[in-house]
Amino acid sequence: MRPRWPTILMLFASTIIVLRLPSALTKRSQRAELAQGLLDVAQTLESDFVREISRESLRESAIQGMVEGTGDPYTVWIPPRDRDGFMKEVQGTFAGIGVSVVSDPLGALIRTPLDDSPAMAAGLRAGDLIVAVQSERLAEMTLPKIIDLVAGPEGSTVQITVLRGEKEENFEVIRQQIRTRTVLGLRRTDGQWEWQLNDGTLVVRIDQFLDETPTDLLSVIENHPEATGLVLDLRSNPGGSLSAAVQTCDFFLQEGVVVEIRNRREVEAVFTASNNTATSIPMVILVNEGSASASEIVAGALQHHKRATVLGRRTYGKGSVQKIRDFGKGGTLKYTSASYHLPNGRSVQRVDGEDLWGVDPNMILKEPEDWLAIIERWADVGIITDGPEWPEVTPNQDWIRDELADAELLQALDEIRGNPESKP
Repeated sequence: MRPRWPTILMLFASTIIVLRLPSALTKRSQRAELAQGLLDVAQTLESDFVREISRESLRESAIQGMVEGTGDPYTVWIPPRDRDGFMKEVQGTFAGIGVSVVSDPLGALIRTPLDDSPAMAAGLRAGDLIVAVQSERLAEMTLPKIIDLVAGPEGSTVQITVLRGEKEENFEVIRQQIRTRTVLGLRRTDGQWEWQLNDGTLVVRIDQFLDETPTDLLSVIENHPEATGLVLDLRSNPGGSLSAAVQTCDFFLQEGVVVEIRNRREVEAVFTASNNTATSIPMVILVNEGSASASEIVAGALQHHKRATVLGRRTYGKGSVQKIRDFGKGGTLKYTSASYHLPNGRSVQRVDGEDLWGVDPNMILKEPEDWLAIIERWADVGIITDGPEWPEVTPNQDWIRDELADAELLQALDEIRGNPESKP
């Protein structure tokens, strides 16, 4: 006799299909209603509106309206005409000469060439005023436009004209991919960063998290084995690479959850510390309302595991995970698909109507009287010069008070010296 179980199995499978079919039909019907509604409005406006409207304009406006309807500032639609520029920005495929500049009526003033940059190799210096690029004068030109003129294909040459003193000089600079240094110290002397105060405390500033950030940070720590403490300054750090944030936590944690990624249905991924060579150096982390994303992950994880004391003000609340989907002629959509959650389950992402987001410091510090002025002074200590510019052989707390006037950093130094809870 022929066995009956294949028939039973087929009937069971058919039942599943039948049971799921109404749900699939419902979704298809809802999408059809959405499409029909958009089509009806578009046809009415295209034929009867008081002014002629192109079909392309209506289509783009409809897409833009749907994206804005999410209420999420990190979900954006990029029209096809802007796709190439967007992808270059995401992939970092542009090349430049490697200078930090500020706007000037005559062009762009070089604050400092960057480390190991083609600008430095070509002889450009801090204080040079770029007045022309490829013989095009820059007077009254906006800074973004100047940057566009300077950037170009990697390996190509660009002619830079600078005003040095009273004389104009021309430099041929070869464009390269620029490696941005994100791990910064106290000040530069002879072009090199100083990291340590005279009492043995390291002060390390991270202005964003890139793939090379953990390696650079580890190098600083390993080169100062006698350090008595570490102030990790993440103020106004906008974030960056998730993997860099997790690797940074690895240096200070033996084990434990660093961060979870959750979509609207489930936990998508869990990242844990896995480094058996974590340093035990006492730590204080400085944050403020400009600390976001990866910097919130680092501060939140080390705070949760009682590895560091966090000082400052509640962080920004940027804990969303973006994906990019290209629709060809329909444009490109960058949208939020999940969110970061700290080890205690708290969402990093700020959501309207919810009270908990970001990282709350262990000690809340008052806002500096002039935070922008403090940022400016920190920028000055990073200028690469030909020789030493500072009077003290080793920076100390008085130097921070007198030269930087950074009250928050002074409080962090007091905390790491006097509070045993900041130690592991």
